Amino acid sequence: METKTKKLKIDLLNWYKKNKRDFSWRKTTDPWQILLIETLSQQTQLERANEYFDKFIKEFPSPKSMANSSLKIILKMWSGLGYNNRAKRLYEASKIIKKKGFDQIYPNFDALPGVGPYTKNAILSFGYGEKVLAIDTNIQRIIQRYFGLNDTKDFFKENSKYFLQNVDSRDINQAFMDFGSSICKSSNPTCSVCPIESCCNKYFSDSKSSKEKFKGSNREVRGKIVKLLVNKGHVNNLKLFEEIDEDYEKVNKALEGLKKDNLIKIKKNNIIEINSN
Repeated sequence: METKTKKLKIDLLNWYKKNKRDFSWRKTTDPWQILLIETLSQQTQLERANEYFDKFIKEFPSPKSMANSSLKIILKMWSGLGYNNRAKRLYEASKIIKKKGFDQIYPNFDALPGVGPYTKNAILSFGYGEKVLAIDTNIQRIIQRYFGLNDTKDFFKENSKYFLQNVDSRDINQAFMDFGSSICKSSNPTCSVCPIESCCNKYFSDSKSSKEKFKGSNREVRGKIVKLLVNKGHVNNLKLFEEIDEDYEKVNKALEGLKKDNLIKIKKNNIIEINSN
């Protein structure tokens, strides 16, 4: 296993040298820029997230600049990305970072709102040069297929050190990211041009994730409500139901979810607006 792991690392790094994608934030060690792009790219293609990154980093070059802004402004800039909870958590994180600073929070970045194990390790790797793997769906998928595994947890416990020996963790993490996005894709992988194909077990799990269709989904209705409130400022309950052309139960469910997530607030007079807190 060790030999095959080391060979995979070498092959991936050789491929990465010739095929790596060029993004401005790949050259920075600024943890704020890394947190921003990692938040933007969750459940979003990296090329699309990069377009938003350029706008956000211009408007919010530091955590302080975002913390001093408002959720409404951030949500307006976020429009089109979906999953508005990410924007709120990023806003909440910026307030904490403004008070404490990244170095005081280090290395416990998972204490920040919206930061899980992957994003924590991405900040540690790209911002601080720590020898850690940022394990996302790309690296898990590659390892599953290459080694013929269902569960990768034990594999990473035993073999992460081999991927990180004598290499900048930034390079191996980004190599996995780019390779998983362009070659070993979740669907229709291009095995015919894959440089590691000859040693790959080509294991494809039969389990298929059931993804909710966006059209008419709770996520779409939530997005419509947030967009309406960002543009209008506030609306009463009756006006909202008139503006959102969806089934009453769907709109009501979306409202309850947004309220629970503290993205909106509903006043006693049934006026609905973005929660500015």
